[in-house]
Amino acid sequence: MNTNRLAYIIKSVIILLLIIANTNAQNKSKYEEGKVYRHQLKNGLTILTMERHIAPLIYQQLTYNVGSRNERLGITGISHVVEHLMFKGTEKYGKGEASKTISQNSGIFNAFTANDMTSYYEYMPKNKIEIAMDIESDRMQNAVFNPEEFKSEIEVIIQERRMRSESGSQGVLREAMNSLMYTSHPNRDPIIGWPNDLRNMTRDDAYEYYKTYYTPNNAFLVLVGDFETDEIVKLADKYYGKIPKGPNVKDFTVVQEPQRVKKTLTFYHSDYTTPAIRMAFHVPIYTDPDAAALRVAGMILCEKSRDARLYKRMVEQGQISTSVAGGFSMAKDPTVFQISAGVKQDSSVERVERIIWEEIKKMQTEPVTDHELQKVKNRYKYTQVTSYLKNADIGGRISRYESFFGYDFFGTFDKKVNEVSKEDIIKVMNKYFAEDKVNIAYMYPKEGGDKKKKGVNNEEEETEDFNYNDGERFYFKLPENETLPIGINREDIEEVVEIGEGIIRNSYDDTDEIIKPQAIAPLIKTFKLKNGITIHTIENHLTPTISVVGIIETGYIPENLEGQQPGIAPFLADVMSRGTKELSYKELSERLAFVPFSFNVSGSYRGFYFQGSSLTENADEMMKTGRDMVMFPPLRSEDIEKLRTPHLMSAKNRFKKTGIKAFYTMFNTLMGDHPITKYNSTEEAIKSIKREDLEKLYKKYFTPNNLAILMIGDMTAEGMKELANKYFGDWENDEGLKEIPTAPKIGDYNEKIVKIFPDKDYKESTINIGFRVLNDIDQSDAEIINVLNYILASSALTSRIGVELRDKQGLIYGIKSEVWSTSDNFGYWKFNTKTGPDNTAKVIKGIFSEIRKLLKDGITDEELKAAKNRQIGLLPFYIETPDDVAQVIFDLIKDKKPFNYFDNKGDRIVKVTKEDVMRIAKKYFTLDAFYIVVDGPLEENALDGILDEL
Repeated sequence: MNTNRLAYIIKSVIILLLIIANTNAQNKSKYEEGKVYRHQLKNGLTILTMERHIAPLIYQQLTYNVGSRNERLGITGISHVVEHLMFKGTEKYGKGEASKTISQNSGIFNAFTANDMTSYYEYMPKNKIEIAMDIESDRMQNAVFNPEEFKSEIEVIIQERRMRSESGSQGVLREAMNSLMYTSHPNRDPIIGWPNDLRNMTRDDAYEYYKTYYTPNNAFLVLVGDFETDEIVKLADKYYGKIPKGPNVKDFTVVQEPQRVKKTLTFYHSDYTTPAIRMAFHVPIYTDPDAAALRVAGMILCEKSRDARLYKRMVEQGQISTSVAGGFSMAKDPTVFQISAGVKQDSSVERVERIIWEEIKKMQTEPVTDHELQKVKNRYKYTQVTSYLKNADIGGRISRYESFFGYDFFGTFDKKVNEVSKEDIIKVMNKYFAEDKVNIAYMYPKEGGDKKKKGVNNEEEETEDFNYNDGERFYFKLPENETLPIGINREDIEEVVEIGEGIIRNSYDDTDEIIKPQAIAPLIKTFKLKNGITIHTIENHLTPTISVVGIIETGYIPENLEGQQPGIAPFLADVMSRGTKELSYKELSERLAFVPFSFNVSGSYRGFYFQGSSLTENADEMMKTGRDMVMFPPLRSEDIEKLRTPHLMSAKNRFKKTGIKAFYTMFNTLMGDHPITKYNSTEEAIKSIKREDLEKLYKKYFTPNNLAILMIGDMTAEGMKELANKYFGDWENDEGLKEIPTAPKIGDYNEKIVKIFPDKDYKESTINIGFRVLNDIDQSDAEIINVLNYILASSALTSRIGVELRDKQGLIYGIKSEVWSTSDNFGYWKFNTKTGPDNTAKVIKGIFSEIRKLLKDGITDEELKAAKNRQIGLLPFYIETPDDVAQVIFDLIKDKKPFNYFDNKGDRIVKVTKEDVMRIAKKYFTLDAFYIVVDGPLEENALDGILDEL
């Protein structure tokens, strides 16, 4: 070959390689991970993307610029109706098929309607995101709005309305307050609609609304996750780009006329155990120049923090309130700044209101201190750094900003917060907090309402959070914030269903197609300190933070049970959280708020825990404070007495609410005389607790040899070990617990009982069903239980019971089904749902009918395969971020399981057989022994004879 020709070829190849290399370099730097990029399709659909390669998952949120603000009287609730109907099918995806398809492909999905936006979102394994795009693009243009389905879904929505707006005190109050606050703005009307409008709405009304607003040029798409941007945009264009533009939607401008008078309402409800007050002031949107100052002022005045002025004065110092909270939310239109407070027994609503006004006026006339201002700015910055770590959280936040102001405003508001001055705060406090233009709701218990002036015998449970599921679910549960984008207030939306978890057909050809999670056991480094403390570490370099969790193993704490001093364990933990020998409660609160960092101790009848978190640069202060709190608690008399009152109120009022009373009647009957029914605090026990009792309890259980510490942070494993050793390595206590006690077995329960707790304040019935408690729950059955639950009742949209009672009959809105269990290997299967009072018997019989059908006919091969594949496909969601890994590890430590237990979960799921599922069904669904309890607007004898039909 001619040498010149060869030289030319070599030179050309080199140039080509340089061009390719330069192009690759440009492509790699074109889209920076963690940054938002904007794209536009020809049909007007805006796409916002953010690459995040932390997990093999992609989050998609499609938002339409429409909500209840676009409605008028006569069609209120129509946005929410359309949201529901878009789930009811297209020609391509028939009724229920979209939900089933997403579920079968290990996706998480939901939708919500707000005042100013409607969103559909899916969280998918990255190799399945195309399915979500196909479904969303299809129902954007092809929803059929079948007339019969329309009628059925209206009944479902009316049931949802009973649940959200007509029964519980918060729903009734929300509607009453909105009607009071808004006179010329659609926010006056409920998102879910007025009952008369819903009943008179037609299918054609809804379809016309759908064709007007649910179009690509009135929508935007947010994508966050493990993708290459150019590829994902090309994929989005493939599905969404071919949809034709809809009609031009005019920019909808509505104005709330200025409020000129003070407005009040008085509300009585059986949910209230003490009087309360809520105040609301009209304020502007976040883009207004005053918004940042209002946000800062709210943090200083009434944020739900023990450092806020109202909390310090009314809860901590004056002890006239049980709780205080306030602030204003992000919205497209001007909104309201709300302040809420509960009133204590020896106080009154009038006194609480007077002090709120005194603190408002103080901020209107006196500048806040430089220290106080910097403190809230520090806290705001810390929250922004630590709150948005998961793809769904980030995607929801991007969607919210884009919908309301355009995403570009995101950084602007943070900058404005940092620039707020003392003068700005005085200005906004005077401008917006006028006593003659406020809206106020006064809330009182329904019984004893004539005593409202003095607040006598009406107290609010505040110290302990009531949880129907006090204990542990037997199976891994999807993280709560996967079901709703962060920053959206549940009170301000109407959702379709909590989470999609149904299985009908299998979409995986082979389990090899399913994306498996990374192994988490190798991520954990374990060390042992000389004093016996075990340290587990997980490196997390996503954010410059560090967290620590301590697990003190105690077994059952007999001192906390009936016959001794029930409630003493959480009482001790609360006292320990109030300070150290060096820092009083006030001084500790100041440090926690200014630095900022967190550290607290918690306790129950089964153990003690502590938890702290800070920026990495503040790790030493956080760990030192935590060490002093845990190792050298002062147990000051003044702290004990400060806490005695709220604990007394908690004991006194725990069972005043009808729903709680009903549930615990069932729970305690099923459990018999077991100690688990006797751990709730009593007034007598709380009154009897002395400092010596707390000191004795502390010395017995707080020992290093029973302590495991889990640390997760932006430092090396060795660095975390050294930090733990520096602050906890010299802890010694030879007086502590030597042997971990075990719980006794549950006695036999062999009855069938139905009991009703009437409550006319409620417009719906709440149904709880519990089967016989079992003493031989095998931890290895967890995966089988999950398979059975997915098939039978895990979702109102796709499970057998859900499809029958919601989709076919329109009797329920949602259903909860689970095995409640403790680590002592006893527990029971329970169901919870709500329905209209006239449908109560139908729903109960429907649940039992589906159980009997399953026990008789079994499950299909298709159901089993789909359920197993879905569970395997969901595994990466549980460990999306290092914080998620830490949560899984925490549960494994607590349950004394090896760290590879989660890693082997997929293998255990694969081994589940139909015979396994039927064995578990026959074991748990004890049709000869169960307890059904109902609370709501029914007579006590309304279900007489139903046992003969079950």
